Amino acid sequence: MRQFRQLNVCQCLFGILLSVAMSAPLWAYQSELASARNFLTHGENQSAYSLLQATELEYSGQPEFDYWLGVAALRAGEPSHALIALDRAVLRQPTHAGARLERVAALVQLDQNGAAEREIEQLQALSPPADAQHAIAQFQAIIEQHRQAKNGPRHQGLLGVDIGYDSNPQRFPNEIAIDPLQPDLRRVVEELIELGWEPNGGPSQFDQQIFSRDASTYQRLQGSYQGILPINSQSRWRLSATGQAQRYTEEVAQDYDLTLAQTQLGYQRDLAAQRTLTLNGSALQGWSGRSQSRLLTRWESSVDLRHPIGVDSELTWQLNAQHNRFSSTNNNYDAGRLGVQLGTSHSAFRTRLNAQIEQEWAASGRDGGDLLNLLLGAGVDYPFGDRHLIRANLNHRIRIYQDDGFALYNNFVPKTRRDHIWQARLSWLHQINTDWLLETSVDIERRRSSMGFFDTRRHQTQLALRYLF
Repeated sequence: MRQFRQLNVCQCLFGILLSVAMSAPLWAYQSELASARNFLTHGENQSAYSLLQATELEYSGQPEFDYWLGVAALRAGEPSHALIALDRAVLRQPTHAGARLERVAALVQLDQNGAAEREIEQLQALSPPADAQHAIAQFQAIIEQHRQAKNGPRHQGLLGVDIGYDSNPQRFPNEIAIDPLQPDLRRVVEELIELGWEPNGGPSQFDQQIFSRDASTYQRLQGSYQGILPINSQSRWRLSATGQAQRYTEEVAQDYDLTLAQTQLGYQRDLAAQRTLTLNGSALQGWSGRSQSRLLTRWESSVDLRHPIGVDSELTWQLNAQHNRFSSTNNNYDAGRLGVQLGTSHSAFRTRLNAQIEQEWAASGRDGGDLLNLLLGAGVDYPFGDRHLIRANLNHRIRIYQDDGFALYNNFVPKTRRDHIWQARLSWLHQINTDWLLETSVDIERRRSSMGFFDTRRHQTQLALRYLF
């Protein structure tokens, strides 16, 4: 009997200890939720979000916690994270009207209006109270405003002036000499000159040609127009026109002065599952040199397909065809390109990853023949403050010529040419006001080629002021 009493006492003690052990995490959980709600009540949204985000791994999956995490994330300006948390709450508790209402707010902020309307339908089936109905009506008004803005005509223009410095407009090595005569022929010519022969152009026409890079400042004027003309609620025409004129200050670089004019017409249609299909056709005309003689005429057509991946990312597939005709006909080529780009929004920045493969089919007589282009690139946009943005891009391009060529630049021995080109750009953009944008940037380019003549370095600095209207 005594042993039985001792056993009961032990069981009671164990039960008490187990109850205390289980209630401690529950008390801490409820305490954190209470603190977060208190922060939200006093407008300290970031503090509430940070508090709940720190324990997300431990408590996610509990509808109450996920709901308040979603609320805090939304109030702290993180609609993507809010949507993820609210999705978990609705998955566990489909009749959670508060979570569904907050989901509508997150979807509207993310410009996913179709999904927001579907969520409103689910919410209304739960017979929400009057205050919730008032909030729903406000969201429906916002969605309708977004739809009208998207489907209404839109026009935007830009005028800009840039000043900059280019370390190598010619894309030459530091200095390199090219002998226009093959070695055997040069010996014959030199012997004839020694015997008294005088060529019509004088002996100097057989001298080596010296190529060297010469830096120059430049000025650039540019203007553009973009217009969107709706056809119906799901499709629209897109128009654009762009022109720019770049002039170098130093005389040695003025052969590379450039003027471009381009027009583009596109048809865009919204598809199911928030996908967008765009068909484009464009024409470009280019002029170059001191006399601004015709350089290039290009006809281009393309197809773009964009679709979301999850909540934060968008994937764009690009198919492109070009028809290029130059003033020097041996440079003519046609091209086809396939590309893909992934854009992702993070809590404090946005990233881009892109890849392209392009084939050029050269006209007869182009040195090196057909050309294969491969490109891998990455970029990041980091906004700070309301008016500032840092933008960085890094590209690696590989150019592979299909035939041997370029003998003049390789001691008259034809060779297959392959170039590896690294390009980096860093920009700072400052939105002065709704009309004026200031941008400063630095570009660096390094090309390594299987033929030493084409190894180059180049950097540019630029300051631009643009007027938006």
